Amino acid sequence: MSVPRPDDRASHKAIYISEQAFLGMILSAAEVYSRECYGLLFGYSLPGKAIVEGAIAYQTAERMFSQVSLFEKQNKVIQRVIKEFPKHEYVGEFHSHPYFRGCDGVAGLGPEDAIGVTEAEVQLVIAINPRRRTVPWSTNADGTLSGTLGDHHFRFGGYHIKQPVEGGRPRRKGRRRKAQPQLFRTWVFCPYAVGLDPGASR
Repeated sequence: MSVPRPDDRASHKAIYISEQAFLGMILSAAEVYSRECYGLLFGYSLPGKAIVEGAIAYQTAERMFSQVSLFEKQNKVIQRVIKEFPKHEYVGEFHSHPYFRGCDGVAGLGPEDAIGVTEAEVQLVIAINPRRRTVPWSTNADGTLSGTLGDHHFRFGGYHIKQPVEGGRPRRKGRRRKAQPQLFRTWVFCPYAVGLDPGASR
């Protein structure tokens, strides 16, 4: 996985989160804490940026601590409704990785998470763990956004996909490697979150 450095922001698709979207994802992750939440991200895209203005959680998803399953019928209903709102562009998805049985949730994704995702989409994963100390909200050197609210510590990891060029170098006997999409961690920013006072929730 590629992790951005502070001096190469231009080469990654940064994710900017609005107040409304931030609150929606925080509440979704906290509401089902010990299980994963899952939802859709809406906003618009600019060169090198994804602006997330809204986040809508799937209320009927079957939640477990390590995965979320969507019901096909409800998923189709939501997708049909979304198409009726042309000003709300679908930009990606979010889900949480919660603390469970002594194991901290992490804001990471694996190569298998890139399957079925297009370059136009971004992915946000929210690690939610018990608050062990008060931490102010900030964007970190690894591109994640983290801080504490209430009894929890949250960390947002942002990702985007780079689709490979078809073909690739041939293997032995003329075979070609199967092209796999690349998953990149990118920068996550939220001016609203950075302005919060974490001490106010104590």
